[in-house]
Amino acid sequence: MKPLKIFRAHSKWIEISWPKEISAEILREQLAVRSFLEAEYGEGIKEIRMGFNTLSLKLSIPISPSDAQDLLAEIKELAVAHVSKFSKLWEIPVCYAPNFGKDLGKLAALHGLSETEVVQLHYEKDYLLHFYGFLPGFMYLGGLDERLVTPRKKTPDRFMPAGTVAIGGQQTGIYPMDSPGGWYAIGRTPMSMFDINRSPDHMPKIGDTVRFVPITVEEFTEMKEKTVTTL
Repeated sequence: MKPLKIFRAHSKWIEISWPKEISAEILREQLAVRSFLEAEYGEGIKEIRMGFNTLSLKLSIPISPSDAQDLLAEIKELAVAHVSKFSKLWEIPVCYAPNFGKDLGKLAALHGLSETEVVQLHYEKDYLLHFYGFLPGFMYLGGLDERLVTPRKKTPDRFMPAGTVAIGGQQTGIYPMDSPGGWYAIGRTPMSMFDINRSPDHMPKIGDTVRFVPITVEEFTEMKEKTVTTL
């Protein structure tokens, strides 16, 4: 496994950290550690939160600094047996037309690329779902081509329409509902990315792969008009 550290933030909160990078290898190890902890300490763990390179645990009982180090040693020795392959591929249609990707031209200019090149670089990659955050149903997807890595906007937009596909930092993602946002909008999907009544089985899970499929404006309109636009 990659080098691991453990930090005791509180008597009942600990954080396990990996090197500061976004990678498939780290995600695979995070999932293995989570699986190991859930199997071995199920009732002793009240909550698990994942970040790109962290796993935070809320425990049901206090843990001492020495016990935290013992737990880390146990994880390093045994969690590797829980490593599994990523489970499912999700294909999400995206229209990259200028009226949907209002920042496409600006992002292309920042990197000295054409809009066509930006679109192609974006949809030709497969992305791994590292975690959900910011908004319910907002997927943080790793695997962005280095040529598209773009810092967040200094001043967020007041309005991002639901379904907006955007780039921020080393990640790409989809705004699941109308909201403010500081990422660069490059397209939009007609699919509904969040429904409180939807079964979790019909949503991508952490570790799943997401692939964007380019569609035309006409196809977007046709899909949007259908009764069912969920994944």
